[in-house]
Amino acid sequence: MFYHLSLFGTPWSMPISKDVTTNCSSQPIGGTCSTVFRVEKIEGNCCTFRVLAENTDPTSLYPYVTTNSFFTMDCGCLCAIRCLTDTYVDCVC
Repeated sequence: MFYHLSLFGTPWSMPISKDVTTNCSSQPIGGTCSTVFRVEKIEGNCCTFRVLAENTDPTSLYPYVTTNSFFTMDCGCLCAIRCLTDTYVDCVC
């Protein structure tokens, strides 16, 4: 089981790919951006998050899939965190 976080205030969203032209602030949630993240590493007051994407496979039991998109955030800058129910994410060791 893995622990996932959703960061919000104005929903924080990040690209699900490394396409530098993706602008998540002007896009609706879903598609090329996500508001669901997994904590990968904690160092001091900073966390590295992996961006998770909605699983589009209707036969899958798992709601999210991993991406190769990451970001690091100073946790002192967070105004709200909502923890999601523990769930299994395929391909995360």
